[in-house]
Amino acid sequence: MKPKTVHIIGTVDAFRQALEDRLLRAGASITDDNDAADITISMGEEVSADIAIVYSDSEHTEAGLIVKVHDLLVPEGAQGWGPQSIHEWADWVVGGAKGEPCSDKPRHWVHVRDATDALAILVLSEEIASGTVDLCGRRPWSRESIITEISLLWGRFTDAVQHKHTVSSLTGSNSPVSSDEVQATRPDLGPLHNALLRAGGDGWRPIVPMRVSLMEVLAHRGEGSA
Repeated sequence: MKPKTVHIIGTVDAFRQALEDRLLRAGASITDDNDAADITISMGEEVSADIAIVYSDSEHTEAGLIVKVHDLLVPEGAQGWGPQSIHEWADWVVGGAKGEPCSDKPRHWVHVRDATDALAILVLSEEIASGTVDLCGRRPWSRESIITEISLLWGRFTDAVQHKHTVSSLTGSNSPVSSDEVQATRPDLGPLHNALLRAGGDGWRPIVPMRVSLMEVLAHRGEGSA
């Protein structure tokens, strides 16, 4: 990836900060001066740019490359980029699981680190891809699966705090659900995979486990209540 000077347009939120961080670590420079930039990126804005990173339902057309982001999981929260249901479920579990948790369809969650890793490759590629690509996780997760996992993680945390661990509380399946248990239509990830390959990457291979993502969500919920 060739170092570039990048100008980003859009609201400064956790997603944008994560992308700027990733670009800086890859050797890019961030500038507020559009005229000094090698490449412009719009995030959530209907403005002209070289690359537009947009919400999943956006009809943005004024960009050479349009990346539609679906089901983004930002542990500290990022309004607009992904549903907030995981954060609501975490609050529900931590609060004692009273009543009925909010409903949501199965989602192809993708952690913000995986998303920004892929975006950095596309942004810093010598030849910018064109067209529209969808970005999301590879496998679907149901509400029940996520809540089961959050409950397991929260239970282990509280057992550790209260020194109540048992053998059974420390053991459990590596994953609360197998991919064939949930049926959900997934956006076509082929264009993203191919664009990353052409940019010199290994294709679309998100690596952050759901369990790690949910541990981070719980950690940020704890920070908010501290």
